[in-house]
This record gives sequence, C-alpha cells and structure tokens, in this order.
Amino acid sequence: MICISRYNEDLSWTLEYPFNQFHYIVYNKGINDHFEKKYVVKVVNLPNVGRCDHTYLYHVLTYYHSLPNIVIFLPGSTNMDKKKCIAKKLLMNILLTKKAIFIGVPVPSILEKFQSFSQETYCCQEPTNQSLNNESSLYPCPQRPFGTWFVEHGFQDVPFFCYFGVFAIDKKDILQHPKARYHTLLKELAVHSNPEVGHYTERAWASIFGPFRHTWFETCPLYS
Repeated sequence: MICISRYNEDLSWTLEYPFNQFHYIVYNKGINDHFEKKYVVKVVNLPNVGRCDHTYLYHVLTYYHSLPNIVIFLPGSTNMDKKKCIAKKLLMNILLTKKAIFIGVPVPSILEKFQSFSQETYCCQEPTNQSLNNESSLYPCPQRPFGTWFVEHGFQDVPFFCYFGVFAIDKKDILQHPKARYHTLLKELAVHSNPEVGHYTERAWASIFGPFRHTWFETCPLYS
C-alpha cells in the first residue's frame, strides 16, 4: 500500500507500469476529488498544510502500529519527469528485491551540506497544482537555518539525502523511534500551507527515520 500526497493532480500515472502493480491510500489536500481511483483503496481528506511532508508523517502516525514491511511515499506530482524517473526505479527495485529502498544523493554529511540552508520563497512546480495555488512566500521556520533546526532536534547525521519526496522506508527503521518524534515534526509542518520547515524535512528524511539498519540505499539515477 503506497501513501500518496495529492493536491490537484489527476493521478493518471497510477495506471502505468509499474505503478499499476500497487494499491494506494490517497491523502487529498485539494478542493476536489477529480483523480484516477482504479488502484486507490482509501481516500483521506486533509487540510492543505505542510505539503507532502506533513502527509507522510500523518500516515506514519496513523498506521504506526500496523505499517506494512515496506512503507512507500509518493507525491501526487509523480507525473513530473524527474519524480517519475525516481519512482519507477524505486518500485521496480521493490518488486524485484522485496526490500525498502531509499534512493538519494550520497554526500559526506547532510549537516555539512545544508548547514546554512534556508529559503524565503518557493512555488510548486506541477502545473495543475500551480493553477490552483501559486503562493510563493514561505512561512519561516522558527529554528533557522537548517543546521540549527537539525541540531536542536537531535537528529543523527547521515551520508545521503533525497529530493522530490519519493522514497521507501523499512517499517523497522520507522519504529525504532517513538511516535512523539514524528508528532513534533507534524506540528511544525501543520502551521501553514507553504512552510519553510518542509524544505528542511525533505532534506532530512534519512536522518528522521535513520540511521538505517534495514532500508537499502541506492544512488538517485539523476545524480549518479
């Protein structure tokens, strides 16, 4: 069962291979439900806050005690070329290996790489989403920049990260941390529809769920 965070996308990509080999829970943050539902087993309406990062944490907290062995996260905008490329590799590898795979970018240290990172503006890139909401000003994170936020949360540094919100985690890696860890992050993201902390969270998923003991790492095909 794959978690999809949806805003205004039609999700027609779920009809394509290998996406049509899976079933989906769609968390709908948009104002309509005009999307492909052939492989959707459940739709949950959520307020439009925190982007996909909020959705993923909401999913983890909701199913914390009943997660499948492989927890897969995809944005509704997986139709975009870069995201679809990564998602196809991810799902093909899962079908082949039956293992959770985190596809990302190797670096010596994510803390070192993003130590001074902060962001003032961001507008969603997916055209149908942008047509519905083109806000660009970010709600600032109280703990800025990334390095301050990261250290204050006590996250462990790791040698890789991912962009685009396309990844999978072994449930044993998720369950190594208490629900309170994820609830704290969820509250941070729930303050606005376009929070800066979402960009921090996106870069830190491997630390938030890590250190990985059961999830495999593979280099993103866009950065290899």
